[in-house]
Amino acid sequence: MKKAINLLMLLLLYVVAASAQKYDVKCLRGDSVAVYDVVETIRSEDTYYSKGEKLVFYLHDGDQVEGVDKFYDKGVIDTGGSIGYAVIQKDGKKYCTLSENLVFSKDNPEGVEDKVLTKSDELAHTIQGRIFNSIIPYIIIALLFLGVMVLNILAMRSKKIRSIAVMAIPACIMVGTLLEIWAYSVLGTNCFWWCDKNRYGFFGSLLRIIPFGLIVFYQVMSIKFYEPVILGEAFDGDVQDGISVKPALISMLAAFPVLIASALICEFLGLGGLIETLLILVSFLLALGIGVFLSLKRNIELMKSKKWGILLTLFTIVYILGCIVAVWGLIVVIFKLIIQILIIGGILCFILYAMPAPSSGGGGGTTYRTVYYDEDNKAHDSAYACDKANEEIAKREAGKHN
Repeated sequence: MKKAINLLMLLLLYVVAASAQKYDVKCLRGDSVAVYDVVETIRSEDTYYSKGEKLVFYLHDGDQVEGVDKFYDKGVIDTGGSIGYAVIQKDGKKYCTLSENLVFSKDNPEGVEDKVLTKSDELAHTIQGRIFNSIIPYIIIALLFLGVMVLNILAMRSKKIRSIAVMAIPACIMVGTLLEIWAYSVLGTNCFWWCDKNRYGFFGSLLRIIPFGLIVFYQVMSIKFYEPVILGEAFDGDVQDGISVKPALISMLAAFPVLIASALICEFLGLGGLIETLLILVSFLLALGIGVFLSLKRNIELMKSKKWGILLTLFTIVYILGCIVAVWGLIVVIFKLIIQILIIGGILCFILYAMPAPSSGGGGGTTYRTVYYDEDNKAHDSAYACDKANEEIAKREAGKHN
């Protein structure tokens, strides 16, 4: 009988252990992660969680927690880069922390499934994820575009530096651009974590967005600044005589809408199989190829060399992709702040509107003051002056009676 009871107890303990999900803390940045209280709401027997405002304690690298559930803090506008929070349990109470700082523990018994972490969380702890969750690649990108700016300035002053800048500028732009594309391909919009309001608050995020916006602006304009360097003094600034970018840009932006439209048309017409695949592929390649071909043709004519025209067009394609990623990233982070910006702007406008207009000595404004009248109905600026005048009037009247 005792053996049966012991066996039953062991079985129950195994079931309980199998249902528990253990997670090890592995911080992406720094050596600790904040833990917040969690708001638990039950609707129609379903439980919903949201992050509380109170910071309760910190977890450190190597700590182990029990995972309960997961939720997303989408913020005001969901731009695809929602922050994932893990609901954890400690001493019978529930809290929440960023799920990206957790890994599924090897201490979990066999058969326990991970119900908290997503592929994005797991990817963050790969070599590529670690690289782009550090600030180093983004500093490199900023320094590369700063180098492009310096080279552009110096190339206009020295022919010797200009001969170096002709190759160095596109090399810097391409390396920076490829790093941006690589970061986006690994983390998606989460690669802009370094200016996310959910991590750094409104003002911390705003201070990061301002230099980010300046770099994006320079990145977009960098090819125009490069034109006088590669084309020399003969270039007069005319768009028609510069590097051909617009046709390739239009084609690249139009290619994916054309792809989607082709798929919808094939679905509407009931086409399928190989025919559908060929039609979609051909429409995509045509939409992409027409503009790229026009840019290639014009760049070959511009450079008066097929080889240099092809290289310039390849550089242009990479440049366009980088600009698309950078501009999209800037839009994402601004959208996450847009409501707060509008609220603060509204408050400032109200304050400015509610404040009274300053009065001017030249009569441009209206001023109000209290006027005191004595017994002779003469005006005075103060009660004291009025009283003194009344005393003089009283003495004068007394002298008349005497």
